[in-house]
Formats: sequence, structure tokens, C-alpha cells
Amino acid sequence: MRTIDQRNWPRKSLYDYFRSLPSPHFSITADVDVTRLVTRAKPRGVSVFNGVLYAVLHAANRIPEFRQRLRGDQVVEHESVHPAPTVPIEGDRFAFCYFDYAPLWDDFDRACARAVENAKRQTELADGSADRDDLVFTTCLPWLAFNSMHHPVQGPDDAFPRIAWGKFTERQGRWTMPVNVQLHHALADGLHAARFYQYTQEALDLFE
Repeated sequence: MRTIDQRNWPRKSLYDYFRSLPSPHFSITADVDVTRLVTRAKPRGVSVFNGVLYAVLHAANRIPEFRQRLRGDQVVEHESVHPAPTVPIEGDRFAFCYFDYAPLWDDFDRACARAVENAKRQTELADGSADRDDLVFTTCLPWLAFNSMHHPVQGPDDAFPRIAWGKFTERQGRWTMPVNVQLHHALADGLHAARFYQYTQEALDLFE
């Protein structure tokens, strides 16, 4: 982790402006192509949930702005950020889940499977993120092909990226899925969101 030197930071004027706003977050939703994941990987037994989670975390870790967080007047940048997905539990509820990001798919897949299985045993919602800010919050809505989303935040200094994805839809032999990303505008702009979608697509296209 490093602390950004704001005196020589090209983003300083944008940072100062958006830090002054009471609602500094922005949200974008766009479709990605999951044809290879659905038609090639899934029939081989690959979990589509694990696959999508890997793709979005792989993308987030490639973008410095997705690894940056606000700490008072400081901005820190983590070397890597880690998944914090929601997991369904009994009673139409969900629990939070945490595990360390692994850049290689096989390692990530195993860690994700273990963490999800453990999270499903929870009976109440417990927030385990209070002592760390190197997380990316994610959620899956497989019942709905949504076209927008807004996530709750803890306040104007909450800089955790939020990522959500929805129902797979087939059109003329191609499968798509909506992906939403919500970011703190003091740290990231539409350009960084666009890179996130580019890198997510590149990761999804690697599945066989």
C-alpha cells in the first residue's frame, strides 16, 4: 500500500471538487458478453458465479483508481483489492462473504468455493469490513436483467467500489449480462469505468 502524494497528483483539482459534494458517487450499468462462460465453461462444471466474480475482480485489480481509498485527508492505494460478495442464506436473506483475491483462476475458484460454503452457514448479517478498506463489494441479482442500480453507502467518504451483475439473456446465440459499477467520483471517472468493462470482457473471453 502507498499513500498518494497529493502535491504532485494530476487528479488533485478533481479530487478537491468531488470531496466537497454531499453525494459524490456515480453509477453506470452496461452489458457484457458471457457467451463463452455460459456455452463453454459452464457445461464443464465451472461455476458461473465464481467466473463472473473472478472477471470483475481481475478487472478491478488492473485499475489503480479501483484500488484507491479515502482515509481522512489521505488517499491510499492498495497493491490488490479483495472480493466481498453477498451470498444467499435461508429465509430469502443474504450474508456477507470475504476471501483473498487470487490472480490465477484455479486458485481463485477454490478460494471462492470455500468462502461461499462457509458464508452459507451464517444465520444473521454480520459486517466484517469495519477494520479494512481493501475490499470491493459485489452482489448478484440472477433474477433480473436490470438497466440501472444504486447502492447504499456509509457516507460521502465511502470509497469502496460496488459491483453488481444480473440475469443472463440470450439473443441470437449470444449471451449477455448487465453489470453495474458504482464509484467515488473523487477517485475515478467514466474513463476508469470504461476500462473496467473492457478488462472484465477480456477476462470473460478467456473462459474455455
